[in-house]
Amino acid sequence: MLAPSQVSLAELPRLHKGDRPQAEFKQTPEDFQVIEQLDVADDGEGEHQWLWVRKTGANTNFCAEKIARFARASERNVSYSGLKDRQAVTWQWFSIQLPGKETLNWNELNDKEMSVERVIRRTKKLKTGFHRANRFVIRLANVSSREALEQLWQGVSERGVINYFGEQRFGRNGDNVAQAERWLMASRPPRISRTKRSLYLSALRSYLFNEIVAERIRQFGVEGTLAGDCVMLEGSQSVFTVEQWDDELKQRLANNNIYLTAPLAGSTNKPLVKGEADAFEQSLLQPFDSWLQALRKLRVDAARRAILLRVEKPEVSWQGKDAELRFTLPSGAYATTVLNEIVDLSGESR
Repeated sequence: MLAPSQVSLAELPRLHKGDRPQAEFKQTPEDFQVIEQLDVADDGEGEHQWLWVRKTGANTNFCAEKIARFARASERNVSYSGLKDRQAVTWQWFSIQLPGKETLNWNELNDKEMSVERVIRRTKKLKTGFHRANRFVIRLANVSSREALEQLWQGVSERGVINYFGEQRFGRNGDNVAQAERWLMASRPPRISRTKRSLYLSALRSYLFNEIVAERIRQFGVEGTLAGDCVMLEGSQSVFTVEQWDDELKQRLANNNIYLTAPLAGSTNKPLVKGEADAFEQSLLQPFDSWLQALRKLRVDAARRAILLRVEKPEVSWQGKDAELRFTLPSGAYATTVLNEIVDLSGESR
């Protein structure tokens, strides 16, 4: 069993130096709001009914189940782009395939946990990962030092944060990682649902990513380069290998035109890191060889993820000692990694 500290962001290196103020967070779901950024048009026809849903204190899978039950359809007919936090107020799209059916009266589904605010018809379903970003509104109460938070927030606005996976990826006290390891290492792994399988594999890969990024920063700093690095172009998932760093490439890195990356472990026929960078990553992955073998056996595709994360449209406002933060992150990024850079929530039960 992993110790909680092994999945805690508080134990990992931060980008911005300086003492973080203390604050209270998530006193109510309204303190953490997430609005999915997805522009969709109403086709006016089609067998897919798309629902813009506001949910409070409920997770995405719970809402998907309610939608399926209400429509008397299989849960497999329900799609969504990404999972949203439970302890929050969030807005996101769902779609459900209902061939030959008129638009249902979705208002009958509304209750204190979820409400359908808009319905459209489309010829295609909503695919996983289709949304481009999420807009966050976060309220921090009783901030111990406005000056300290403002200074750190300025740094985040200018340079971004480390692109760690948030602690919610690992479950309470890292339980998802521990359970995933037991499942993978069992002589006869029990059959589990597709959802749980995805949850387990994501937790393992995220844990390895965080470990590699943290150790790289400890040894080489945020912008320390290695021969054979794999870098990602800003604003895309396109990557290429840097055999040797020259002044032009280092300047592009400093200008955030390209980003250093770390691995999302899995199977690949074409390694994207070479030389020093590959040797460094392999030295850290070696103790987890049993995990890597299992991921390859399950045909999980390897990928790369940027080490730095840019924060878009950052804003802060104050009401007394309470701060309200507003910012946008690309899909797959975690607001908790932003909070970890600017505020000490160690006294909070998250």
